[in-house]
Formats: sequence, structure tokens, C-alpha cells
Amino acid sequence: MTSDRTDSARHYWYGDGSERSRSIAVLEALRGFRAAESAQRRRSQISLGLGENDILAMRYLLRANEEGRSVGPKELAHYLGITSASITVLLDRLEKADRIRREPSPFDRRALIIVPAVPTDEIAIATLGEVREELIQVIEALSPDDAELVIRFLAEMREALDQIDNHAYANEEHR
Repeated sequence: MTSDRTDSARHYWYGDGSERSRSIAVLEALRGFRAAESAQRRRSQISLGLGENDILAMRYLLRANEEGRSVGPKELAHYLGITSASITVLLDRLEKADRIRREPSPFDRRALIIVPAVPTDEIAIATLGEVREELIQVIEALSPDDAELVIRFLAEMREALDQIDNHAYANEEHR
């Protein structure tokens, strides 16, 4: 799918005369992708009976699990931008649905960690949706170098997004 929106004046959030046309085009493409992905996520939420924060939490837990990291309720609440009361409700709901387990932390006997309770491949399907052939075809058309570039770019964009307003949230939490 392509867009005919190449005129930088159409990129209302940057204003006229921007000399960042390549950056704007990339951000516009990302915005379009995110809109399509959000719509797909809503369809998955309906079919799986999960809320948006449930899916975001499971994605975060899946990524942490793949990286060998333990996640506690406070870290997950911080990531989702929700209160401790809200994270308790979310975790209760996920635990009741057998999607997570709360286990004692191996590092601090007073703390809990959150562990995915279903096999990783089931979590991936539940949170990311089935791998669709249409998506695989797009990816397989990439050269190995292009695929690596896309992977690196998206990982760096995810990290950058995770850091936006992170300091403001941390300051609010300590007040």
C-alpha cells in the first residue's frame, strides 16, 4: 500500500517549509502502519476477549521473557502508565484467565515477579495475532540486509518511544 501524501505541507504537525522531508515521510509511513496495526489489535482484542492494556502487558512480558528478564508489577505499571491499583486489577484479570502467574522474586523474597503462564508460542499468537501469509510475503520480499535494517530501525524506534516522557512519569511517581 502506498500513499500519495508526499507534499511536506500536508504533514500538518511539522508545518510548511520543513526541510526534513525524508524523516517526515518515514514518520508518516510509521503513523500509517501504526494505525493499521491498532485496527488489527482491536480486532484481536475482540476475538480474544482481551483489553488493550492486557495485550500490551502480555507483549511486554513476552519480550522480557525472551530477553531473560524478570518483571515485577511496579515495572509493568510504569511501562503501561497505570496506577498500582489498576495494575492489580489487570494482573488479577490475567491470572484468572490463566495468562500469567505471580511468583516470588528470586532476588527479593518480599517481591513478586509476573511470569507468562502459557507457552511462549501461545502468548505470541494471543498477543500478536496469527502470523499471516500476507505479512510473511511482504517480509520475504526483503533482502537479508534490508530485513536487518528494518529490524534495527524498529527496535531503536521502540526504545526511543519507550523513553519519551519516561523522566516526567518518574518525577510524578516520586511526588
